[in-house]
Amino acid sequence: MPHRIAVIEDDPFVRRHLARLIDAHPELQLMGEAGGVSAGLALAAKGADLIIVDLGLPDGSGLEVIRTAAALPSPPRLLVLTVFGDETSVVEAVGAGADGYLLKDSADETLCADILETLNGGSPISASVAAYLLRRMRRAPQPAQPEPCESAAAVTPREVELLNLLARGLSYREVASALSISHHTVGAHVKAIYRKLAVNSRSEAVFEAVQTGLIQL
Repeated sequence: MPHRIAVIEDDPFVRRHLARLIDAHPELQLMGEAGGVSAGLALAAKGADLIIVDLGLPDGSGLEVIRTAAALPSPPRLLVLTVFGDETSVVEAVGAGADGYLLKDSADETLCADILETLNGGSPISASVAAYLLRRMRRAPQPAQPEPCESAAAVTPREVELLNLLARGLSYREVASALSISHHTVGAHVKAIYRKLAVNSRSEAVFEAVQTGLIQL
């Protein structure tokens, strides 16, 4: 069955454009659309597999939708698609529960791949957005010496190599090209990394890898 996708976006042109991209993909199905927070909250309760949400909505912030949806008994995956690329917006969205953060200048041809990446447990992040998260991690207090971590020790050299590329903000497809492996193999490695480090997102994986000494920024 196709994955059920909901779109919460106030610009009707952008909303319909996203709807057409989703409906044209064989693995995706548009479940519904909303143009604001109120309608978005009602849509989120209907059980989408993934919600694409803008942050700037006419009746409030998309952060409210993200927090509410993330707290559902069976939460959907949450992918931000917005023009807001400032550090505050990025950090607040990730803190609220966003699984990925893309700017609206992202290429159309990669959007469906980013949606599928998010559905598979990945966290697509625009390169400029990843830079904010990395700077924030650098400002976070660091231990004098990384604590040994049994789960981190299980991370393979290949996975460490992949972690370094993810920390630089590369997409799954860019990582696949750099390592000469398939996009699906990248996804499998990322799932293994998340399991070993006990994390749920790219930013958490990079942070944990830095804290345990697996990689250096």
